[in-house]
Amino acid sequence: MDKGKLQILDLSGNREMKVVPSSLSKASSLQVLLLDGCLGLECVIAPHTLPSSLISFSLDGYGAASHWTPAINLLPPENLHASSTGQKDAKISRICLEGCTSLENLFLRGLPNLVELDLSGTGIKILDFTTMVIQVTCLRRLFLLGCERLVAIRWDQKSRYAIHPQLELLCIDTRAGTGYSRPSINHTKKSLRLQIHAILSDARLARSLWPAIDCYRGKGSLVDVYFNILVTSVPIVYSSGEDVQPEATNRMLAEAKQYDDVHATAGDAPMQDFPQAPTTDLNRHVGISQGSRGLESELLGYFPARNNLALLMRRCADSLHLHDISTSANMPMNEWDYLRQCRVERCPKLDTVFLGTYGFEALETIWASNLLMARCIWSKRGSYHNYSSFGELQHLNLRACPRLRFVLPVWASSLPRLETLHIINCMDLRHVFVLDEEHPEARVTFPNLTTIHLHNLPMLRQICEAQMLMLAPALMTIKIRGCWGLRRLPSMQGRGIHMEKPMVEIEKDVWDALKWDGLEASHHPSLFVEPRHSCYYKKKSLRGSVLR
Repeated sequence: MDKGKLQILDLSGNREMKVVPSSLSKASSLQVLLLDGCLGLECVIAPHTLPSSLISFSLDGYGAASHWTPAINLLPPENLHASSTGQKDAKISRICLEGCTSLENLFLRGLPNLVELDLSGTGIKILDFTTMVIQVTCLRRLFLLGCERLVAIRWDQKSRYAIHPQLELLCIDTRAGTGYSRPSINHTKKSLRLQIHAILSDARLARSLWPAIDCYRGKGSLVDVYFNILVTSVPIVYSSGEDVQPEATNRMLAEAKQYDDVHATAGDAPMQDFPQAPTTDLNRHVGISQGSRGLESELLGYFPARNNLALLMRRCADSLHLHDISTSANMPMNEWDYLRQCRVERCPKLDTVFLGTYGFEALETIWASNLLMARCIWSKRGSYHNYSSFGELQHLNLRACPRLRFVLPVWASSLPRLETLHIINCMDLRHVFVLDEEHPEARVTFPNLTTIHLHNLPMLRQICEAQMLMLAPALMTIKIRGCWGLRRLPSMQGRGIHMEKPMVEIEKDVWDALKWDGLEASHHPSLFVEPRHSCYYKKKSLRGSVLR
């Protein structure tokens, strides 16, 4: 191994060798390593064993290939169907080629006991389970961390030797120049059959994750699948299940907290009880942020329409975090089957978060913040095929969306489980809910709505559109500030006679300007606790010029 110019080493057929000699690491020019037919090998571990110069690696449980050509391919196609004699004797259970940064060509075949394959830090571009890794039927763990050049994984979905139904753990990180760390594996849920941890600098690589997930989705067993897929090129390191925010985000959070002590001593406490953003990702999570390539085409559903990121989100994800992206592409429409938690923030060009027409039957929380161009959260576009959309929505939280005109279209049975409504700093908001054009109704009931917090919505006239009668019989708390145009509160029709009256905090000017339908309509000031008026009032401006 002191031969510095050694480029090709063929150890094929050595049945006695159990481990690869560590002295191979000294062969600084080694480019091709053949271990075909080395059935006694128990493992191959590259760090401190194989040099980073390695370009091609082959381990064939069927033995040496008689027509192998080292210049280009490790194994010609005509030899893919060689005799299976002897492959059952291959003992190797783990192959780790981590750190072989020049590795491009790989051939593994006939390794029935191989459980773990680690290609982290290699130069692999396409990992093909039809030509490069075949007949490794027990593969459980696959690591592709720090594989900056990886563009695709091709699964063998036709062969009886397909990999992904047996796969238990898949870890990918393709960011450039950020380094990588092992993700925190969820060991608490032993029932999980598949875990995927992926950080993708190119959104198109998500297409390669779909087949592994879809084999469970097709059987209706997504409950056995866990994935955390982040589409970003920003250096975010995950450890112990907690994310480390990028520097810019840390700075914004610090600035937001600078004046907390001032708020606490400024007389009336402002609307500080705006809910914190969801910090716990659910079992099937997709996060999208700045810097990812191919994102807009994936969200818009360009061809190929199958197996793209949009399809994965719609059909499989139960939590979504979209932040700090400059694309104007909306989220894909229709068939959001499992989404329960949606968090969208700091997307300055986003016009409409979701394009209707149906779906969101499992959605529980919407949290949106700093959407400078957004005019609505869910559009009125198209017809609604059922009334179950948003049937599970419990919390609607919006902040700093200055061009928002409305939030959601509704109809008679909409939002039966909505509990809290928090909206602040949406200066152009006219109505929170507008009528669905396909199913106009005059009465809309929110049977579980208990809390309404509205702050700095100067254009808001009423929560629902003018032609709608909003019933909220379970209301307990109403806090309103800076909504100078508000003229109507919800009706208490259907409220139990023994229920306590709702607490109200509101400016006196606004309270005095409210319009009421009368006691018979359960819409009268006496149905509320005597309101607590803020110490803050709208300042009166001088008329004319103060110049002399």
